[in-house]
Amino acid sequence: MKKLFIVRLSAPAAWLTLVFTLLLGSCAVDDKPQAIELGKDECVGCKMAITDGQFGCEFITDKGRCLKFDDLSCLFHYIGNNEISDSQILKIYVHDYQHPGTLIDVKTAGLVLGDDIKSPMNGGVAAFADRRVAENFAVEHQAVLLDSWTRLKQQHHK
Repeated sequence: MKKLFIVRLSAPAAWLTLVFTLLLGSCAVDDKPQAIELGKDECVGCKMAITDGQFGCEFITDKGRCLKFDDLSCLFHYIGNNEISDSQILKIYVHDYQHPGTLIDVKTAGLVLGDDIKSPMNGGVAAFADRRVAENFAVEHQAVLLDSWTRLKQQHHK
């Protein structure tokens, strides 16, 4: 016959266990986008003020740090120049071209690359939350609708 052991904790031990559990839970890294304050936040890459709500972007590191940029080209150059691996990046967010100031996940965004897209550092990329809007924009501006964000990343690492 098996015996059942019941462990009873004293009040201080129970409180300590609760506090320890709460601390462990609060250590999770927040990968939510952080609003870019136009005219106040500075691009980590080129050190210019971020002023255009259609082209700003940011990435959240595996440690929870948010790095903000004025253009996707600055973001990708920063990643390449600092040899930041994919495992060090939790999320990349970009401003929705159609809804300035709204940050969207780069992996789900419709990305359009074109010479007529005048971004702050001439990266020439506009991001859209709605892929159909991105397709129409690409046609109107004789630009290319990229099939994935990794294609853009590969192009900037050449």
